[in-house]
Amino acid sequence: MVSKKNFLIKNCLVSFSTAFILLLRNSFLLIFYPYKTMRKIAIETDFWQIFLIFFFIFIYFKFIYFLRDNSYPASFTFFIFLFNFFIMIFFFYFLVRFFGQKPKLLPFVFTFSYSLLPTFFWFISVSFLYLLLPPPRTVSFLGQFFSIFFITYSLSLLLWKVILFYLALRFSTKLDFYRIIYMITLFILWFIPYSVLLYYLKIFRVPFI
Repeated sequence: MVSKKNFLIKNCLVSFSTAFILLLRNSFLLIFYPYKTMRKIAIETDFWQIFLIFFFIFIYFKFIYFLRDNSYPASFTFFIFLFNFFIMIFFFYFLVRFFGQKPKLLPFVFTFSYSLLPTFFWFISVSFLYLLLPPPRTVSFLGQFFSIFFITYSLSLLLWKVILFYLALRFSTKLDFYRIIYMITLFILWFIPYSVLLYYLKIFRVPFI
């Protein structure tokens, strides 16, 4: 019994370590080779990578809960994030089926999970900047330089996010460019009022998606 337990623990540690290395590698490659990397991610089956991405996001929500005054517990906001994430996946999954295709659900889960990386990096960097340079910030030269740097950094992550989001749909749905743009437009038309609702409920100022 002891040896079997040790074997299971060792197996979990090996799987965890392998998934962590793959996550780091894929995150790095998504910056420089997003097309080839996302295509490989679309055929992944290692759920440990998904677990790690969600685990780091959960840690972020715990961190931000103690950093600022929040109306809701971290576990609740994480649950809302999961709800939003899977609603998004099923939105596109069933929309593709409406087009007459028969997609697999697994590629949606993996590609959209990895498309969360720019969002995660932006939120975590904003949180650290809040600690290092809390508002109000001055209008001095350094303050203006910081503002320009932060806007440039944010736009870069936004561009990366748009690329990964498109590629996630491209390799999960295998549809052409125009149909993907059409689906994204339908999603935005639904998601904008939903985001406003989350804002008024003080759950998310900026949707984590």
